[in-house]
Amino acid sequence: MIDAGRLIASIIGLRRGVLGFVAVMTALAVLGASRVGVDNAVEIWFPDDDPALEAYHQFLDTFGNDEVVVIGVHSDDTMLTEAGLERIRAVGDAAREIPGVARVRSVATEALISDVDGGILVAPAEDAAQLRTALGRDPLVDGLMSQDGSTALVLAEMEAMGDIDAKRDGIIASLKAEVRAVDLETSFAGIGVIYAALNQASTVDAAGIIVASYLLILVLLRLLMGRWRPVMLTLSVVGLGAIWLLGVYGASGKNINMVTMVMPTLVLVIGVSDCVHMLVHVAAQPESLPPLERVKAGVGAVIWPCLFNTLTTAMGFLALASATMPVIQDLGIFCALGLIAAFIGSLLLCTLYALKPAFLPVQDTAGLVQRTVDGMASLAVTRPRLILVVAAGVGLLSAVGVSRVEVDTYSIDFLYDDHPARVDSARLEVGFGPYTPLEFVVHNEDTVKTPEILAAMSRWQTRMEADTDVGWTRSLADVVENLDRVLMARPEGRIPEDSASLEQILFLFDADADSDSQRFIDADETRARLTVGVPMGSASEIGVIIERLMAMSEMPAGTRIEAAGYLPLYVRIMDHIVASQLSSFVLAFGVIFTLIGLLFRSVRMALLAVPANLLPVLMTLGLMGLLGIRLDVATVTIAAIVLGLVVDDTTQFLYRYREMRRRHSEPRDVVFNTVRTVGRPMLITTVVLAGGFSVLGLAAIKSVAYFGLLLATALVSALLADLLVVPALLVVWDRR
Repeated sequence: MIDAGRLIASIIGLRRGVLGFVAVMTALAVLGASRVGVDNAVEIWFPDDDPALEAYHQFLDTFGNDEVVVIGVHSDDTMLTEAGLERIRAVGDAAREIPGVARVRSVATEALISDVDGGILVAPAEDAAQLRTALGRDPLVDGLMSQDGSTALVLAEMEAMGDIDAKRDGIIASLKAEVRAVDLETSFAGIGVIYAALNQASTVDAAGIIVASYLLILVLLRLLMGRWRPVMLTLSVVGLGAIWLLGVYGASGKNINMVTMVMPTLVLVIGVSDCVHMLVHVAAQPESLPPLERVKAGVGAVIWPCLFNTLTTAMGFLALASATMPVIQDLGIFCALGLIAAFIGSLLLCTLYALKPAFLPVQDTAGLVQRTVDGMASLAVTRPRLILVVAAGVGLLSAVGVSRVEVDTYSIDFLYDDHPARVDSARLEVGFGPYTPLEFVVHNEDTVKTPEILAAMSRWQTRMEADTDVGWTRSLADVVENLDRVLMARPEGRIPEDSASLEQILFLFDADADSDSQRFIDADETRARLTVGVPMGSASEIGVIIERLMAMSEMPAGTRIEAAGYLPLYVRIMDHIVASQLSSFVLAFGVIFTLIGLLFRSVRMALLAVPANLLPVLMTLGLMGLLGIRLDVATVTIAAIVLGLVVDDTTQFLYRYREMRRRHSEPRDVVFNTVRTVGRPMLITTVVLAGGFSVLGLAAIKSVAYFGLLLATALVSALLADLLVVPALLVVWDRR
């Protein structure tokens, strides 16, 4: 192992080169960080070869972009008037002018089928009277107007473009501005609107949370260190780590999202630990020593456990690279790099500036911090069995909570109830009903334009419309039945029983310029699209709806159906959540405790570390279950990250215990003095880290807020485990 004293002396001897290196690295990092954008698109959650993602892209290639901005136009009485129809037209015209909007559909543009002088006319409604007649008879109109006429939908369909994720926010912002300039009684909903809201929240949060974390950490460090200069040094060091992280992230062509937005805060907060340990241990050395010897003794005492802690925490994050979700992989890899960068910054700058006493914290051996630590040390050695019994009880209660953890994700529920996107969505579902489009595709290798297949689709739609979760359905079968109703002058249309009659009807429809049949069937006529309006729900709720609706279908032999579009992809996320949580935690657990065993060259030490580090993980997951916090795309990393974080203090404690045990034989005295010695910096770093993570509770994205508060809770529980449970285990073990 490299001699710590010689390494520290080398850093001090190369002072100018070290400061120059830091300056150059920071300048390069700023350039890279300037390239970081925001992207919460669905593709970031899936590997490129995921079958569900491939099916989604195939659907887009066949039927175009399924991303629709749903604009609700509302009235206190009815929109089925000439004035109401004019309002719908005006909103549609405003939406149509926005670059990036491919097509606008509403009751003012939907082609109605009518009999004019013995012929077929396919054209939009000319007046409100025609619209009132069509409502309740034409499924294509029913999907765009509430039954009481109080809410009309205007659907702005996005263009199919490769850079939609980069342009979406701007398109939706322009759309809202233009439409609201025409009609203020409108609401906006849809998957794209949720993406835009999450992007905006991510952007605002990423900046605001870093600033808030800085301010809170500044206050806490000032209270705990007693001087401003060590506080500013610590914040400068961890700030550099966060900047270096963003520099590498931006240089890699990555954009932040609702998960990776926490990376700078994680590095900022976690990086404080190394700096605090180094400065506190230097300050604890006798003032009679020369500055160089004081720094060599203080930093040298913690350099290896600090390095080991950085590596174990980094391994906790790197374990996330085993996740199946690319966004989780990015979080793990880049956080690990950021933590290593923060350690390097701490070692270089703390070593240099610790030479000056003004940059060292005040040693208050009679203050509240030390009295708290002393009380815990006394309790650990005098009541070890009581502590272990209480810990076991907490573990059992936590296990009950873990059994209640719900694995699910709900995009719109990431936003708080009063967010405009949620308010608009709720207003639409109350005024109109289920509006979220769920796509199905009916396949037949020969053709789907047969009486048998279309009749089966019609029967399936009838069964689905009887389901309480279905607001409307539309497909090519609706077009055929409408044509048949008008041509045959029937109250209700039917699917012709022979192919020749079906071909004739569809020929009449396709001959009209307003027919737009390509949105129902592909060019090869082997795939037909069937769209269903369902409520906005979580992934598991949508999954249940999909299974239930698919079970209602009865298709002819050789014909199959599959759920398509965005929602099945949304449901698929749950599989990745479960796989990512299990793989990352198991890998982190195995690697971290193997490293502990290697560091101490002792299976006993590794076993002692297990309960104190599993307990905070168990408590965190148990708290999630008891409070009803979902394990979703934002909180899926919680177990592996908690394990990587909480092991740091355990390592510091066991490292110092082993050193003292070699010099003293009385186990109780060694445990007591170990707690008193390392407890102070552990308590300081825990308060600072927990405070820093609690700032995430201010996030506009709920899951990110939960993530921060849960991490803060885990760190506090880990401190109690390290200063009470581990000492209690050592006392009981050594007695035996």
